[in-house]
Amino acid sequence: GSGFVWSENGHIVTNHHVVNGADRIQVIFADGTEYDAMILGSDPTADIAVLKIDSIEDDLTPLSLGDSSSVKVGQLAIAIGAPFGQEFTMTTGIISALGRTIPSAGTPFANPEVIQTDAPINPGNSGGPLFDRHGKAIGINSQIASRSGSSAGVGFSVPIDTAKRIVPELIERGKYTYSYLGIQGVDLRPDLAIAKGLDRTTRGVLVIGILDDKGPAARAGIISNDE
Repeated sequence: GSGFVWSENGHIVTNHHVVNGADRIQVIFADGTEYDAMILGSDPTADIAVLKIDSIEDDLTPLSLGDSSSVKVGQLAIAIGAPFGQEFTMTTGIISALGRTIPSAGTPFANPEVIQTDAPINPGNSGGPLFDRHGKAIGINSQIASRSGSSAGVGFSVPIDTAKRIVPELIERGKYTYSYLGIQGVDLRPDLAIAKGLDRTTRGVLVIGILDDKGPAARAGIISNDE
């Protein structure tokens, strides 16, 4: 897997799935220096983990963080990582789409607002940064959509704005707590609206399931569509 420096005092950001279940973690920099690291905190829902290097010889230089909310489809994207174990590899492409939703690792929740890119991302790129043309990190490379297991030009990156919100909590508390409604829902499309006797222009969420009988939605009396 890959990762990047978040702070000068030894915090490294990567994916949750890269370090989940690891017995030992080593961080290797481009100059060949190696450090043992520990998992400081991890969030499987956003697929983000923070490592901590305990003893470093010099202050580290953190990456410059961008603003993923200002990313536009078609702009240049640069991915850095270790595809198939080939360390310190750079690939380029464009931002292919925005606002994707991908399943989270081992949780019933999904990761929203994900960035899609055609910059080649392969196993080993996970946890590495996605840059804009100015060298600012706009995402954390996380997953690919591929039947062969190698890049098919459809890669997904967790927005850096998501990391800005979650990483400080992982550093301080070791976990991130989400608010939730306790429902499964889908967008109310025009055909669904008509089927429910609503105007086709009605917008909202159709509740298709209640996740927890004692959750917020259940306590509020919300019922699913099939009841």
